[in-house]
Amino acid sequence: MALEDLKYQFEVKETEIIPGVSIAHTDMGDGDPVVFIHGLGSYIPAWNRNLAVLSRHFRCIAVDLPGYGKSSKPLHSGTMDYYALVIMKLLNNLGIEKFSVCGHSMGGVVALKIALEHAERLNKMILVAPGGAETYSEDEKFLVRSYLNADRIMSNDDEQIANNVKVNFHNFPEEAQFMIDDRIAMRNFDWFADHAEIVARSANGVLNSDVPYRLNEIPIPTLGLFGENDKMIPNRFVHPWLTVGDVIHTFESSILDFQTVLLGECGHFIQFEKPDEFNSVATQFLLN
Repeated sequence: MALEDLKYQFEVKETEIIPGVSIAHTDMGDGDPVVFIHGLGSYIPAWNRNLAVLSRHFRCIAVDLPGYGKSSKPLHSGTMDYYALVIMKLLNNLGIEKFSVCGHSMGGVVALKIALEHAERLNKMILVAPGGAETYSEDEKFLVRSYLNADRIMSNDDEQIANNVKVNFHNFPEEAQFMIDDRIAMRNFDWFADHAEIVARSANGVLNSDVPYRLNEIPIPTLGLFGENDKMIPNRFVHPWLTVGDVIHTFESSILDFQTVLLGECGHFIQFEKPDEFNSVATQFLLN
């Protein structure tokens, strides 16, 4: 099966950033540009319940990172530096100088990396259930790699795939069923093995990122949204003693201009589980 077999709600453009590597992205609305970066194993439809509303006020550019969704799938390092470089190349190609960035989960780590390396280009940053607060010992990295590797990803059956999606939500909305269906269908795509390897490398990229050690260097006005019932962040597998409150405290005590919104009855996939609240808070923050 080919990339076209993934059905997207919004029109997607493809922009070649280097020879042979094209990035799939939306380009909706007018106003100040906002770049949306999905999380690990995700894709542009992560923002299905947000882009139509936010594009009334902003130019919304939601990307599929290389290896995900409809973007090219060259085997690459999966580092946060690589993804930040890809985003900057795309924006340069589109002629966008100043922008805001919104990152979910791993996408939050990529957003933080952009803020560290390209602060002069950024207006504001929104972090949605972000990674980037936790550090990992070598033993902890080994543990994570033991369960998050390409072979494990490729061997998941339908039930495991469904559970892996549902754990992102406090109350799984039936509107998110397509995420399960897409992931089950993807196993038959000719690029699935490369995608699985890239997901594993991306997880490794989060583990090895320098972002948690540099949060106090972030100069950008930042909004952090957190779900009270997030089961993904902090990483309960290796840090069972940490809470969402601990993650919030790390960000609040490290980033000078940081606003927190904590949503009750909400899991990791905040923008999909609580779209009205997310859209309202994000719009207010970006416009003010």
